Order: sequence, then C-alpha cells, then structure tokens
Amino acid sequence: MLYLCLKYLHVIAAIFLFGFGMGSYLYLIAASRTGNPQVIAHVARMVVRFDTWITTPAGCVQIISGYWLMRLSGLPMTTEWILTSLIIFFCVGSLWLPVLLLQKRLHVMASNAGAAGTGLDAQFHDVYQKWFWMGVAGFLGMFVIVLMMVTKMTPVQLFELLL
Repeated sequence: MLYLCLKYLHVIAAIFLFGFGMGSYLYLIAASRTGNPQVIAHVARMVVRFDTWITTPAGCVQIISGYWLMRLSGLPMTTEWILTSLIIFFCVGSLWLPVLLLQKRLHVMASNAGAAGTGLDAQFHDVYQKWFWMGVAGFLGMFVIVLMMVTKMTPVQLFELLL
C-alpha cells in the first residue's frame, strides 16, 4: 500500500511539475507577445510566484518520492532508465534557478518600462530569448523523463526497440 501511495504522489507531483511549469511558460510567452509592459509585468510576477511556490516543491516531491519508489521496488540506482532519468532531471533542474532569475528580471524590466511609460528595450528581448530557449531545453528534457517513467526504457533502448 505504501508503494501505491508513493506512486500516486509521484505521478501527481509530475503533473504539477509539468502542468504548472508548462502553463506558466506559455502564459509568459503569450503575455510577452502582446508587447505591453504592464501585462508582461503582471504575468511575470504571477509566473515567478507559481514557479516558486508550486513547481519547485513539486520537483522536490518528485525526487523524494522517486527515491522511495526505487528503494521499495528493489531497483538499484544504476538501473539504466533510472540513472538516465536522474541525469536528465538534474540537468533540467540546473536550468531551473537561472530560469527563475530570468523570469524575475523580465518582471522587473517590464515593471520599470510600464512605470516609465516606455517600450521594452533590446535588453528585455535578449533576456526573454535566453529564458525562452532554456524553457525549450527544459521541457524537452521533461518529455524524455516522462517517456522513461512510462516505458521504463531509455530513449536509446526505445529507439532500438522500434527498429
């Protein structure tokens, strides 16, 4: 019963991590496309809050519940799909703090532009581009991790199976 409860918690955390992460990513993209500093500032402030208070704890729950699932199932950490998932998870996680800091910077820059009644400058667009592409990389990694969670195979193993 403990295993099933942990698995449920692990899946719910994955949904929160992926869902809130993707939702906030898409909202900030949509807000940025308006070019309106007030809209961007408001959405960026909310994105930073959601990512800090929901997405980040969900990532922590993922690690803790995944560890206990691995232990309870008797699988070693060196199991290829688990090790590969962890490596990708920590790579994606290493993007997380910079993304959060970039989001905060976007918020401050948009707030300042809105208060001054000016448009968004080239520096805003440079920061936005970094944030955008780090998000693409992070979500590609998350897609691969979910694939491994479902199939219990690495992408290489899955590709070899399909050939």
